Amino acid sequence: MDEHLITRKQFAAAILVSLLSPLLRLLPQTAVAIAGAGAWLSPLPALVPVFLLAAILESFRRHMRPGEGMGGLLLRWLGPVAGRAALAVFAAWFLFYGGFILRSGTERLVSTIYPSSGQGLFAAVTVAMCLLVALGRLRAAARTAVILRTVLVGALAMVIVFSASNMDVSRLVPFSRQDAAASLAGALPLASVCGVAGIFSFLSGHVQRPKNGRWLWGTYLLALILGGIICAAVMSVFGPALSARLTYPFFIMIRSISLGDLVPRIEAVVIAAWIVADFMLVTMLLRCAHEALRTLFGLPDPETFPMGSLRGGRFLLWLEAAAVFGISLLFDLPPLQLRLWSDRYIPLGSDLVLYGGFTLLWLITLPKRKKEQSGGP
Repeated sequence: MDEHLITRKQFAAAILVSLLSPLLRLLPQTAVAIAGAGAWLSPLPALVPVFLLAAILESFRRHMRPGEGMGGLLLRWLGPVAGRAALAVFAAWFLFYGGFILRSGTERLVSTIYPSSGQGLFAAVTVAMCLLVALGRLRAAARTAVILRTVLVGALAMVIVFSASNMDVSRLVPFSRQDAAASLAGALPLASVCGVAGIFSFLSGHVQRPKNGRWLWGTYLLALILGGIICAAVMSVFGPALSARLTYPFFIMIRSISLGDLVPRIEAVVIAAWIVADFMLVTMLLRCAHEALRTLFGLPDPETFPMGSLRGGRFLLWLEAAAVFGISLLFDLPPLQLRLWSDRYIPLGSDLVLYGGFTLLWLITLPKRKKEQSGGP
């Protein structure tokens, strides 16, 4: 076993912690606005697109050579022109998405905790920390994610348990046949959240090869379950109509807990969960973009050079961090416009690049996969 490779447990933890960033941003208000009282059932229909994407990614993974990720596979299958074009599109989206995550995270922190502070300083400090981790060993970040997964899931569970006294299950049931049908549309934000896991296919070359192709499905399922629980908890406290109108209903739910001095401590834990999830996702986006760019330019694995070195394409990480920070400044928008980007444009773009892009590539490379399966060159 290569001691430098990420274990499957560590990789799954890094994915789940990263998924908590869009999950806490989009849910429950986006799902409730679409599905109404049936939003808490939306994880069920979301299983279909999520596991279809997982099956497509697994189909790609089976053809990856040792040490090869999605970037190397696409370049090998699509050729130098189309392959590099595809890598450029993915890298550009990873950096754009990272810039938005950085901005939305700082905006959420400032609006809820530091309303009189500017967002630029928070964004600069966050991206600098993400760069520092991205420059190090990827396995170190993944090991940290194992601890963070336990802490963050435990924090969410603690909030829900302490909010139980304010919950009214009658706000969840009964719901009409129209609400049940609307839960199908409510699956869209949940599917968008889990679709973000597709970016991690670019890091597959740094992960121990699994014995079977379904080892990550439990992570997707857990993310969907957490999404359903968050929707149900908030809706049972505020009701569907109010949950859809509140900007950060999960955070507001914490402030409705009647436990005296314990509330500020719980708030601090949830704020830490927000920051850590955004931090992990931006860090992984930097590394995924680097995998795409270094493959595009034919550069070596950055793990073979010291942390402070700029050789072998490691300087790209610095340029990526600068790009993410610069893109975050583009989202200096009024709260309503930023929420529109958060709820509509960013999920749509993510779905087009990840669900649409991987599906299109799967169809385009079908002849190549058949040739390899038949033993052809």
